[in-house]
Amino acid sequence: MAQPDYYAVLGVLPTAPDDEITRAWRRLVLASHPDKTRTAPAQTDIRLVNEARAVLSDPVRRAAFDAQRVSNHAAPPPPSGPRIREHVSLEAFTAHPSAEEPERFTLECRCGQEYVVTVDELEAGVDVVGCPGCGEYVGVDYEVVEEE
Repeated sequence: MAQPDYYAVLGVLPTAPDDEITRAWRRLVLASHPDKTRTAPAQTDIRLVNEARAVLSDPVRRAAFDAQRVSNHAAPPPPSGPRIREHVSLEAFTAHPSAEEPERFTLECRCGQEYVVTVDELEAGVDVVGCPGCGEYVGVDYEVVEEE
């Protein structure tokens, strides 16, 4: 079970001083006490409110909680490049030889458009091709053959 965010339980900022934590705790306890309210008591988990105050009022426990909270909320590293739907052999592509432009290879995408890669791109090391229709990417698997 994940540890609750005690700052959110008390409704205070992580920079809140001790007196603000105590005031927030007192407000929540009074709001949920059946003798102190004329309306139906708030559905507050008093055990959690008391636990939040105990942790945030103790400097050692608060420092440990803050360290744990930061490590739990660390952002994952950003993706490094496009998300590749699948890897396809260059042999599955259709060759379109041309004397005027570089030879190109096409493969139909599931959206109806075509992935296109040219011989020049392959020679430059391109191995990921995007579809202009839907924006999906495929990895192009090929082997460079040295001509003698």
